[in-house]
Amino acid sequence: MWSQLIVYPFTNALLLLYVWLGHSFTAALIVLTVGIRALLTPLTARQQKTQIQMQELQPEIKRIQEKYKGEPEKMQKELLKIGYNPAAMLGGCLPTLIQFPILIGVYQSILNAIPSTPLQMMDLYHGVYPWLFPNFNSLLPVNRYLIWMDLTQPDRIYLPWFPILGIPILPIFVVLTTLVQQKMMTPPSTADANDASAQMQRSMMTTMPLMFGFFALQFASGLSIYFITSNLAGIGQYAFLNRAKFRWGKLSLPGGISLPWPDYTTKPPAKPRPNVVPPPTNPPGGSGNPPAKPKPRKSRGRGDGA
Repeated sequence: MWSQLIVYPFTNALLLLYVWLGHSFTAALIVLTVGIRALLTPLTARQQKTQIQMQELQPEIKRIQEKYKGEPEKMQKELLKIGYNPAAMLGGCLPTLIQFPILIGVYQSILNAIPSTPLQMMDLYHGVYPWLFPNFNSLLPVNRYLIWMDLTQPDRIYLPWFPILGIPILPIFVVLTTLVQQKMMTPPSTADANDASAQMQRSMMTTMPLMFGFFALQFASGLSIYFITSNLAGIGQYAFLNRAKFRWGKLSLPGGISLPWPDYTTKPPAKPRPNVVPPPTNPPGGSGNPPAKPKPRKSRGRGDGA
């Protein structure tokens, strides 16, 4: 059931894009990743909106928690009044939960679409839709190389003067792009540093990049391309949807390297107001009452004598 619902559709989509894009498996994987991100846009936009709302409510939440520390029922009522809804926070995790089965499905479809053993070849034969690819042999062999990388193997560059330990180029980019995306989606919290939500944010900032970096080290490099493309698409999407919330700064790294980094410390410049001269509060003359209108002069008729 899992293969029929997740793996086979992704495999056929990859192979179809592979044929359309000039037999470039990397380009097919990038386009598929962008398409997946586009389909998840409504959910991710909702998640980002919920996170921003909760961040803006943090000072008020803290004030209510301190004021009604020993009255949990009253505290709950006051939190609901300001719009704090724990169920909405749980709903904001939905895009993250959905991405895990997609992640597993994409990884399996990469291995399925690029067979390297007779057993994998049989799996691909049974997974390809015959109405979409009537001539199965025309798909083979699938080009699984990108420059030096075999997309079915973990990425390593072995230098001639240091052949023992390979340099994982793609996993490094996976960690960096995941870190930037996590920083963007986790603005500085105004809550106490010992608060549970603040501690969870710091934990996510550390564990998520390391976890995805570990996956990139251990699994096929095609998965690293999926991670990097998905992260870059997420960064661009968040920067566009929340372009008024932050400005780009720089993160300095050892060796004189600097990376684009979300800077929440500087606020967007305020729009200049038009020069409008306010009306005077008191009329000239010092009196608080408006000046009396002059009475019209009566015209003298012929009957008025001298």
